Amino acid sequence: MQRKMIVALITFLVTVFGTVSNALVFLAARRMNSMNSSFGIITKNQAICNFLMSLIFLVYIFPLQISDIKLMVTYSRFIGLIVGTIYEISNLSHFLIASNRFCAVFLPFHYDNIFTIFKTKILRNLIWVTSAIWCMVFYELIGCKFSYDVESWSLVFLATEMCTQLTWYTDFTFNTSLVVLTLITNLLTAFKAGRNSRMLVTAAIIKKSKQQKQRELNFIKQSFLQGLSVFSGQVTYYLIAPILSNPVLIFCFGTMYVFMHSIEGAIILASNQEMRSALKPRKGKSRFKERLTTI
Repeated sequence: MQRKMIVALITFLVTVFGTVSNALVFLAARRMNSMNSSFGIITKNQAICNFLMSLIFLVYIFPLQISDIKLMVTYSRFIGLIVGTIYEISNLSHFLIASNRFCAVFLPFHYDNIFTIFKTKILRNLIWVTSAIWCMVFYELIGCKFSYDVESWSLVFLATEMCTQLTWYTDFTFNTSLVVLTLITNLLTAFKAGRNSRMLVTAAIIKKSKQQKQRELNFIKQSFLQGLSVFSGQVTYYLIAPILSNPVLIFCFGTMYVFMHSIEGAIILASNQEMRSALKPRKGKSRFKERLTTI
């Protein structure tokens, strides 16, 4: 009983934090003029995925951890299907963001033609449709269901030899490769952006400000931490959780892929001063309120 409550408390705290922080990222992105672009569309899509992942675990998995509601356990495979779909969308969105940044740095003269608003929306919608079909085929039609397991207090794949082998390739191998490719793309982009800035300074065309240096550093931090968080979620689920014996630790490492998406909102906010500024009350509105109060 004590372990059960510890697990429930961990889930509650992390998912509440994830729900709020990712909602703030989405809100900040909507307020920023710079996010009315292809990059902004993908960023907001990423925030929505992280928000939904956290919210689902908060409103569905958390109650199951407290009380094993049979009806909810029975239909949890549909929740697992949704979670799996959102997870794929999130990982593909990470790669799309990395590709967007890569093209902006390496192909600046072709960027506007490659990532138009219309094309970006098509890519975003294609990611949603493709991910839904992918998960429907492998985890529902084939029968490797991703459902709630009472003993581990989380969502797990059906433990058959066929499903273990299938998910190793369709989930672990595919998503790990995608995450590594995303991380490499981001690091190449960061390296190129820093090199371009140094060349401009050397040529005495412009003088790089401290703000620009800090922005590049934040970009590298954000890219690395986001990639590391998603990668660690994959590795802990497949490689670390199976060799552990403590039930609470098995839960923590086995559910790390969700928790890592939950904290992404905090990573983005911590690395992006513009977003934090966008969340602050606008001076115009505060002055208007003061005038109303005075009247």
